[in-house]
Amino acid sequence: MLEIIFEDEYDTAAFLHLAEHLDSRHHISIQQGNDRLFIKAKESEEALEHIVRPLLLHFFLECKENERMRSILEKTYLFKDPEEQHQILSIAHSIMKGDIDDIPGIHQDPSREALLKKELETISLQQGVFSIGSFMTFRLSEYDQKLKNYVEVAIEEYKMEQEYQNFIQSLRDYVTAKQPKLDKVHVVHQDRLMIWEFRYASERDQKQYIDRQFVREHPMYIDSQLIAPLVSIAPQKIALFTNDTGHSMVQTIQNIFQERVEVFPPHAFKEQNVRFVHDKREKKNEKLS
Repeated sequence: MLEIIFEDEYDTAAFLHLAEHLDSRHHISIQQGNDRLFIKAKESEEALEHIVRPLLLHFFLECKENERMRSILEKTYLFKDPEEQHQILSIAHSIMKGDIDDIPGIHQDPSREALLKKELETISLQQGVFSIGSFMTFRLSEYDQKLKNYVEVAIEEYKMEQEYQNFIQSLRDYVTAKQPKLDKVHVVHQDRLMIWEFRYASERDQKQYIDRQFVREHPMYIDSQLIAPLVSIAPQKIALFTNDTGHSMVQTIQNIFQERVEVFPPHAFKEQNVRFVHDKREKKNEKLS
């Protein structure tokens, strides 16, 4: 018989819930105490070990991992606010799942699963006593370091996201307070996103629409070809023609201008509806007259 001692009754219940959904559940019998379970194999002690080890692995990953990362956030990095912890842990899980995959070296072997499995394999789980708390305290230094690496990267991603959101909010406030220079502009996505009203305008003419002081105040973030003129113009309406609504710049435009943006497929764009800025044809007609 194997006695597993848990840190509290919630962990006991969580482990028992996992055990009840095992395909091999009928090969073991379980008796429950306040903070412990007594598990016995119906066939052999060797069979018990093969059933309990993967169950413990699943328990640590599903039931204890968040708790350990939250402890790292509080004790090592002093993030005590529950909402901040939730956001950082959400980012950490996205990194673990590979949803954020542009971070070099973060997924190097061995994996979290491999580190846990390696430590579990050093312990006999056929009979005796297995303490969850002691195992986590004395056996999981490599695993904890792996979690710490994920938490560190998640914190950096969280801080960058906060900076981005503050930046977006500053642009929203600027646009809201500013008198529009043009009522409506057309942004068309071909090889790149461009303001179609500027298609025939010289670079000098385009610069007349850019608030240079505002750009100087946001040098790391402002895109001089698109975002700077859009924000400086502060149009009441933006007709955005694209098939790629997930494009980062498309999303940035929507985040800044929100309800002012209307998205259309590219084939809906009609150039004859555009009044060009400093149209060369208009200049030529002015000279002739």
